[in-house]
Amino acid sequence: MGCQRLADCPGNRQVPNMVVMIRSGLAVALCAAACGEVDRAQTDAAVVPDAPTARTYKGSMDMVPPVTFGGLPYCTYTITLKQLQVELGILPSSGKAVSGRVQDLNVEAVIPSTTPNCPADLEVILPNIATYTLQAANPSSNGQTLTFTGAAGNMPPADLTVELSSVGSAYQARLGFHRNNQGPPLDWSVIATVSLSVQ
Repeated sequence: MGCQRLADCPGNRQVPNMVVMIRSGLAVALCAAACGEVDRAQTDAAVVPDAPTARTYKGSMDMVPPVTFGGLPYCTYTITLKQLQVELGILPSSGKAVSGRVQDLNVEAVIPSTTPNCPADLEVILPNIATYTLQAANPSSNGQTLTFTGAAGNMPPADLTVELSSVGSAYQARLGFHRNNQGPPLDWSVIATVSLSVQ
């Protein structure tokens, strides 16, 4: 007697079961492959060592002696840096400065004169806080040369370079400020030396 339906034929009755087995096998294989990838990613994860910690060194100066600038045909002025504060982050292993901040109070004044006419109440730049942030540190013959960038609001704007040298377990910083928005004789340069100790 012939097959009435395709599913009733002996050779065809196992086809659905075979399809199920093949699909199950593929699912198991895909799961194993995916699981293997996750395990490998976890095993291969890199271990990042802790970054070295810098030590903080600080120093200050109440006032840097006034510096005179200007003169004929202009008035003569003085610039005085007060409340000077220096803070550096230095790696103990290498002695390299990796962070730094300098702050001071800029105080400008006019020296009264009649020729040219410069009265005592002549308008000058008002006292203001100037801040500088470490930009780069490079080796030098005596230690390191540190370059700082002044904040946009500093008045007047100035460049700052620091020569840093070690003195036993402490450091000495020679700071050189230079006004950079005027040429001679209205520019000025101020030098200050500050001792820094670990905090």
